[in-house]
Amino acid sequence: MKKKTYLTMFGCILAVVVATATLCCIFFFNPQRTFQITETYKINSTNTSQIYLNVCLPTSTGYQTVSDYVFDGFEDYFIERYDGWNELTAKIPTKNSETLITITYSVALIRNAQSWDAPLSDAYTQPQQYVDSDNKDIIKFGEQLRGDNDYKTAQNIVKQVNKMIHYPSGSQVNKEQLSASELLKNPVGVCGDNAILMTALLRAEGIPTRMVSGVSLELPLKQAANWSHRGGAHAWVEFFVEGKWHFADPAWGLFDRSDTSHLSYGTYEAYIGSDFQQSRMTAIENMGFYLNGAMSAPLRFMVYSTDENVVVVPRVDVSFSWFG
Repeated sequence: MKKKTYLTMFGCILAVVVATATLCCIFFFNPQRTFQITETYKINSTNTSQIYLNVCLPTSTGYQTVSDYVFDGFEDYFIERYDGWNELTAKIPTKNSETLITITYSVALIRNAQSWDAPLSDAYTQPQQYVDSDNKDIIKFGEQLRGDNDYKTAQNIVKQVNKMIHYPSGSQVNKEQLSASELLKNPVGVCGDNAILMTALLRAEGIPTRMVSGVSLELPLKQAANWSHRGGAHAWVEFFVEGKWHFADPAWGLFDRSDTSHLSYGTYEAYIGSDFQQSRMTAIENMGFYLNGAMSAPLRFMVYSTDENVVVVPRVDVSFSWFG
């Protein structure tokens, strides 16, 4: 009887071990995670004003596949393609009540994605907002990190940036963004600061680099709420060597190795705080529209209309599965 009890206990323990090992393998080695994302916009108006919704949407790239867009609540819209993201502009049906707009799409995030092909631009080697790659201190520091080839140089830079930039203490709300050369002197910052400095150092070495604006979909996901996202705002880089694009996240210390939590929304210009988006918002206001609501990250949208009293409430719901 006692022997039978021991065998039963052993069988239960073995079953738990096998189940745990299986779950660990799925969690750590599964080649992709598939997320279903639904963006909801509740728009309230009290008259028949002109109302427009502008939303940045992700597109497929080397480490993500975006598919199955479904739009509901509007019919009059157009989509423009920018540097790594699609931009939806929809005219919202006007009525003296609440209008519910939903945008749904699927995203498969790939683990350890191989390098990939994508267009090159001269802009990827030039200075840009906050990325002062022509600064003499940036150039000198980049030279010190130069390797035997561009790939090794990029590897040296991601390691150095990850090591030197320390996470700040206290609130970062409304913090003034430092340029790459300023970060050399004051190496304190978050993911965006890591991306800015790495981009500047790589470009100073003549390596084409894109600073990416995106979302981190780490598990467990955050609780869903209005004016929020179940993922978190994040930034990283993509660099071009040996004829291909590669992934790197200096804040997380990832080099040429994608995981299943980085969802790209394109280059930094997709971020509403960029000069590119700020100039567009100014142009919208100059045309006589009111900016009724906007969010820079992790949700990227603008609602503008001819009525200053229009109210918008955004929300993002995210679910995921291992295999789609």
